[in-house]
Amino acid sequence: MHLPVQIIERLQRLTCLPETARIQFRLPDGSDFYLQVQKRQGEDQSSVGATSGSIEARQIAGLTEDADLELEMSFNTLKGISDGQLSARHAFLLGDIRYTGNRELAAALADLFCTHG
Repeated sequence: MHLPVQIIERLQRLTCLPETARIQFRLPDGSDFYLQVQKRQGEDQSSVGATSGSIEARQIAGLTEDADLELEMSFNTLKGISDGQLSARHAFLLGDIRYTGNRELAAALADLFCTHG
């Protein structure tokens, strides 16, 4: 599953991003992926993936070592959140999302996903 471009673009607004962050999405169906998010060093760099302002984000299939944050959820939960039908905060409170790692980054990510009224 690919995250919508508008969600990746909202990463620009995060103030808690380190120079490089790896956010692992673990899904029980085995379609794990992670986001490699980093601050761009120069405007002349060519990048693969979505870019917005000074942030570069690439979605990569599989697992990464040393993830700053691991998010575990079902495919349906991720789809509902990325489609705007489910609140990420609500899903976390219900136990539909489990995380390990950087708590501040996890809280900030929840603000990236808007629900439709």
